[in-house]
Formats: sequence, C-alpha cells, structure tokens
Amino acid sequence: MEPPDAQASSSSAPTGPYALVSQPPIVEIDRSSFGREMRNFYGGEIKHIADNPQEYSDFVSSKAERTATVARLYGGTHGDTDEARYFSYQLGDTSVGLLRTESGFSIKRQPWRQQFPEQKHVTSVVDLRVTHPLVENAGDILLEHQLRLDGDRPLVMSRPALPEMEARLDQMGFAHVGDNRWVLDPAQHPEKWTKNSDGEWQRADKPALYLSKAEGRDTDSEASIQENSSEESFETDSSDDDPSWYFERLNLDRG
Repeated sequence: MEPPDAQASSSSAPTGPYALVSQPPIVEIDRSSFGREMRNFYGGEIKHIADNPQEYSDFVSSKAERTATVARLYGGTHGDTDEARYFSYQLGDTSVGLLRTESGFSIKRQPWRQQFPEQKHVTSVVDLRVTHPLVENAGDILLEHQLRLDGDRPLVMSRPALPEMEARLDQMGFAHVGDNRWVLDPAQHPEKWTKNSDGEWQRADKPALYLSKAEGRDTDSEASIQENSSEESFETDSSDDDPSWYFERLNLDRG
C-alpha cells in the first residue's frame, strides 16, 4: 500500500501512524546529514520503483528514475558554499524529501528589474530538491517552506537539474529568466499562491494540512513507503553504486 498523499484534505484523514498537522514536518539538518540522507534517494528502494513500472505505474517509475538520477549526479555537497542550508521532509524516521538552498543576491540586470519591479533582491536560491516518488506534493511543500522562510516578499530562484522539471516550475508560477534560471514571485500569482491566517505563504489550491508520522511507528501492518524496499537500500554507499544504471537511462555513450 502506498502512503497517503503528502498533503490531504480533512475528509480523507489518514489512519494508523499518520496524522494531518498544520505545519509541515520539515526540519533543518546539517551538511553531513544531508549527504547521508541523499544516498537513500539513489539507493535500492528508489531504483526498484524505477525498474518496476508494472508494479507501480509508468508515472511513478519515471519520477523514481528522475529522483535517483538527480540525487546521484547533483546530491554531492563538495561545491556548496558556507551559506548553504539543508532541510528534510520527515515522515517519522524517514526523509521523503530533501532541499538545499543557497543565499540570494541583489538584482542588477535591467530585464529582471522590469519583470520584478517591486523586488530588489533574490531572497534565496533553491539549488536542489529531491523527493520520494510515492509521496505526492513533497517537492511543492518544500518550496512552500522556503517561501515562508524568505518572509513577506520572497523572490526565489530555482536551477532545475533536468529539463523535465521545467514544466512543473512553470505550473508553480516560476518565470524563465534565461539560461538555467527560473524565478518565482508568489505575489504575482495569486491564483497559485496565497497567505494563510498566520500570514504565511501557501499554495492557493491546497488545504493547510500536511501529512506527518510519529517516529518509530513502522510495523508490518502499517502503511509505509519502505514496504517494497530491502534493508540494504538504506545502507547504500556510493562505492556500491552501479554507473551503468545511469548510463542506460541517460543514453550516455561510454565508448
């Protein structure tokens, strides 16, 4: 059984260890924890989902393939600056989404000033988002979390790791500003973004309830994203990673 959606309506409240809460269970983590958690996103569980569309669906398996590829190719931290911040979307003991951000910068380009006339700074850069393919909306919730951190008038830039991600950025209100740069001013898109009663940014078409799970509640009878994984999937190390898996999917010529 798949877990409930990462954000669900109160009419479909989950049972068992899951609960709907008013704040997303996103926590800030350090660099080493981010790197350690990232390995799970290209481990055996995610690759199993990617390799078995008949067991899941073509859509979910494609998401898993992108997750593993992005995590493996872009999940390293050696190039991160001292200003980098790291966040994890936690369902109990398990991370189902990771976010890496970098600090913002002043807007100096005239086209950007014209496109975002009320803004003087990009408040943050969403450098990387990876999410579990069986947890719906986790990536959107991580973005929502970043908008809240950036305050009343955020202006967030995203650098998508793969071209396939650009369509979703467009759906969320990001504007392509050239090269691999997409920028979101949520105030320009009231049909997509609004503020809740606490003055926090949230998606306009979603209820302010988030899936949460108590730690240490995984049992054989409970819904868990780990149901189809093996124990070694959570012990995956890059030294055990098979490069051919990525070559085949990226159609890379090794010769």
